[in-house]
Amino acid sequence: MAATKGGSWDRLLNAAEQVFAEKGYDAATTRQIAALSGDTLGTLSYHFKTKDVLLREVLTRRFEEMNELRRAMYAEFSEKRGGGVPDLDEAITAIVLPMMKLALTSEPGWRNYISLFCRLMYVTTEDHNKIVPQLLDPIGIELLGWLKATCRPSSHTNLAYAYQFIIGCMLDSVVEAKNDRLRRISEGAASAANFVAVSERLLPFVIAGTKAILNIPAR
Repeated sequence: MAATKGGSWDRLLNAAEQVFAEKGYDAATTRQIAALSGDTLGTLSYHFKTKDVLLREVLTRRFEEMNELRRAMYAEFSEKRGGGVPDLDEAITAIVLPMMKLALTSEPGWRNYISLFCRLMYVTTEDHNKIVPQLLDPIGIELLGWLKATCRPSSHTNLAYAYQFIIGCMLDSVVEAKNDRLRRISEGAASAANFVAVSERLLPFVIAGTKAILNIPAR
């Protein structure tokens, strides 16, 4: 039976999001999640059956919302060009900025969600290696397509590498925001949790890096 959205469903997903992000999937227990949500283990089992099912629901709940924000920004850039293709700077901005804004300025659930996603991208268990690619690969192909649309076909190999580096820089910035190591090592001069300061610097950094990579002969 499908669980009814709202009420205990949302409470359990919110709690699971937080516990998974803080402890990692393997260390988290359903007992901890139920306790944080204020619900019982029986309610958790009724809605989600297993911890794996719970993880999948946590990952899929916010995923499309995040990508719709990216698509909306990309469409705005296209509209400003009379329906034309956004340029490279705009395509990268539409890939990076919505996720950064959610992670650094939205409610804590988004930070937990993106931190969890970052953790799971680098695990090697067979089950997680199925869940994460099922979500990330289709949108990755779509976003890389935005970059490819801005450049000649001979540059597409370099753009694939650039996409990997863009995502890596973005995810690292999100993870750093939680502990803000940057504030400590810079003696307070900079903060990884400052959305405006980070986005003002991250975007030109990855845009310039991408343009530099495009000048490298494909190998």
